[in-house]
Amino acid sequence: MDFKADVVNRRRFLLILLSCLIAAVSSLGTLGNNDIASAASKTKNVLVLKTPSYIPTPPTGGSDEYRCFILDPKLVKSSFLQSVSITPTNTHVSHHGILYRLPAEGVAAAKTLDSQSTEKGWPCFGDSGIPGAGMGRLASSASWISFWAPGGNFKQFPAGTGMKMDAKDQFILQIHFHLMAGMSPESASMNVTLKYATKRVKQLNTMLLAAPIELPCSESETGPLCDRKNAIADLKKRTIDTALFTNAGLQLKCGGDPRNPIPSSVTTCKQILLSPTNIYGTTGHMHQLGKSIEISIQDGVTEKVTILTSQTNWDFDNQKTNWVKTPVSANAGDTLKVTCTYDVKLRSLLPAFKDQPPRYVVWGEGSNDEMCLAIINYVD
Repeated sequence: MDFKADVVNRRRFLLILLSCLIAAVSSLGTLGNNDIASAASKTKNVLVLKTPSYIPTPPTGGSDEYRCFILDPKLVKSSFLQSVSITPTNTHVSHHGILYRLPAEGVAAAKTLDSQSTEKGWPCFGDSGIPGAGMGRLASSASWISFWAPGGNFKQFPAGTGMKMDAKDQFILQIHFHLMAGMSPESASMNVTLKYATKRVKQLNTMLLAAPIELPCSESETGPLCDRKNAIADLKKRTIDTALFTNAGLQLKCGGDPRNPIPSSVTTCKQILLSPTNIYGTTGHMHQLGKSIEISIQDGVTEKVTILTSQTNWDFDNQKTNWVKTPVSANAGDTLKVTCTYDVKLRSLLPAFKDQPPRYVVWGEGSNDEMCLAIINYVD
């Protein structure tokens, strides 16, 4: 149709277009500072959720901020996720993102936290702060759905499996922002693309196994933060007050003595399984002083060890899940194990540590702290 020649039809077209725009805006609602970050688009069995843009503001003396955002998929019935893709809009300030299932009964509490912050989302170092929507107890089933870390944004779950979501469940996306020395704050957000299974599948679960970190300064390094007490006090100041309890808890869980931790460049932790399990995939996670990581399982009867993940040359920018072709069957009494090694000398070589004083490193939420974490995906 020639709209230039037909004024009446042109006006009709503009009115229709205006009506469509009003309807689209009304369906999305208005996203204010304290509104749920649920702007979404859906095509067939694929849904895209987006967090609002946010400019990270780390605590004084720190370079890291954890921020949680609610994402609402508007589920009216139980569904299984076939794949999840988390994509950051600005990798300069994005360290990682974790997508947690938010049970329907926890939504009100999450909205309360969200409304109490003058900024979008709420601060959430360590965990979301919502029972049933976080890391939970280590070495037990967690509400962890998926994650983004450098090199590993897309998670296609194994055929015949999926992550279960119940009606009225929502998500919490915990984003770890990191500003390197000298950087000006930059706006960032993340997009989450969900693909739902179209037929019934087995429920895939996530288990987390962490090991304590007690990494001393090298012989050539000196400074006040090379003292463990000073380092933990600094960690509490720039991240979270419970840092000391977290490290003590990991020591107890993994057979160490929190009153007398042993400095070492190697750490390990074990967990005995209490029920039969089929392991479909594993992911290792460390920060930038990591050198190698291994995740294994030992048969409780034959003592045979099966290596599930082995990265002898840890690459922080290539954190992918190792999905196995055939699920590894494990029985009650079998032992999961994670082992991590570190090289503190990397501190003098990496740009992330530029202008940073040497420090005794423990388990911490900051990019310049360390972690030793095994992420195990399994089916009961």
